[in-house]
Amino acid sequence: MLWTFSGTGVQLVIQLGVMMALGRLVTPTEFGLFGAAAVVVSLSQIVSQIGVGPAIIQRRELRPDHVRVAITLSCSLGFVLGAIVWYWAPAIANFYRIPEVEPVLRGVAFLFPLDGMNTVGKSLLSRDLRFRLFVQIEILAYVLGYAIVGISLAWLGYGVWALVFANLSQVAVRTVSMYLAVRHPLKPSLNRRAGRDLLGFGFGHSLAQVGTVVSQQGDNMVVGRWLGPAALGVYGRAYNLMVNPASAFGKIVNRVLFPVMAQVQDEPKRLANAYERTSAVVALVSLPLSSFLWVVAPEFIPVILGPRWGAVVLPFRMFSISLLFRMGSKISDACTKAAGQVYNRALIQWTYAALVVIAAIIGQRWGLGAVAVGVSVAMLINWLMMAQLARNVTGLSWVRFAQAQAPGAALAIIIGLATALAVHPARAAHLGSIPVLIVAGLTATGVLVAASLLHAELFLGQHATWAFQHVNQFIRRRSHRVARRSGVPESLASARQADSQ
Repeated sequence: MLWTFSGTGVQLVIQLGVMMALGRLVTPTEFGLFGAAAVVVSLSQIVSQIGVGPAIIQRRELRPDHVRVAITLSCSLGFVLGAIVWYWAPAIANFYRIPEVEPVLRGVAFLFPLDGMNTVGKSLLSRDLRFRLFVQIEILAYVLGYAIVGISLAWLGYGVWALVFANLSQVAVRTVSMYLAVRHPLKPSLNRRAGRDLLGFGFGHSLAQVGTVVSQQGDNMVVGRWLGPAALGVYGRAYNLMVNPASAFGKIVNRVLFPVMAQVQDEPKRLANAYERTSAVVALVSLPLSSFLWVVAPEFIPVILGPRWGAVVLPFRMFSISLLFRMGSKISDACTKAAGQVYNRALIQWTYAALVVIAAIIGQRWGLGAVAVGVSVAMLINWLMMAQLARNVTGLSWVRFAQAQAPGAALAIIIGLATALAVHPARAAHLGSIPVLIVAGLTATGVLVAASLLHAELFLGQHATWAFQHVNQFIRRRSHRVARRSGVPESLASARQADSQ
């Protein structure tokens, strides 16, 4: 988990820098054009994989014919869906009433066969818990593929095509790297028994994933159709800025907790302990971050995206409220998926998708802020439904579930209030966005440290304290290993660490 968190943290920092650059080189309308195409891409990529990747991870016994059938199915569907998107691009553009999106859709159609070839490689890495290598490949693909290609083409004035080619090159680098790391068999197979083994779980998983994608992209579809590409560009930036951390966390959960929980899927007590502990840590991270971002949103958005993105502030604030709902549902998702509850998950995800679309259709009458409020309410309902399903699997009571969230809520309240009080005089003095952010950051950090030292049980809780202790032990073990490799005596390394503590 720590390897994946650290690697994803590095990638998020890089993504933030790339977003700052692209926000100044690509217009909101061009972002909106790609956002409209991304709705189709996200949905079709799930269908192209038909759940064979997660089925590989979840199976107790994996045979070579399972791998051969998986690569056959995912690659075949990837090529078929790529051709379908290419052919139906004019019809999709007519639905959006945005003719300019047609060539963009045909460009991104090439993502499907590339991503289909990558399904088995990344699933085998996750199954074997080789997360360090997984993260290294992800960072390499993002830097060499997306960041360098995207920023370079945007600088040269390619606009929306900079985003298209950045995504294509990122997936290409990742696909090749994953295969070189795993070297799985490429010989096709349509073994019926292996196919039934994979599709029994995989079909249910895909149903849930399609519902998830509709819930993630349905509001974008509504905004793009009724409010236009410029509004979609603004809405998409607000959504991505707030949801990207949650999505990154969701990837970590699926990479780490899903395969680990799948190994103990027949032990409800261990599942319950893991679910309760991770829920507590998620609340401790997401709730204080939500309150902080709500306060500093007017300064944060111009610094990150530039001065022409002021309209992002309102929907961004609305989405900041729902960060816990987004991240917390990922924990429930990993737990229930590991226990094989894929069809119940699918029902909940389709219900959630319907709520998102209905909320967006109603909210678009009053603008982007109302859409963000409606979608956030849908996220709350989904969080509660997924928590109920996870409780059915693990036997965890609602009281213990609520107690796991309490330290994060208490910390969020004092961080939000202290930050709001600290930035008010800075804003009144017109110090500018960056000084206000510095004041806010120092205040929040000081409050966090003080709360941890004065009353750790109230503001951190037993689960977060346990997690920090294990992280500290992991870092100490790593420092000892580095010291031995570099020839530094272990006693000296321990003394240095003790001094630093």
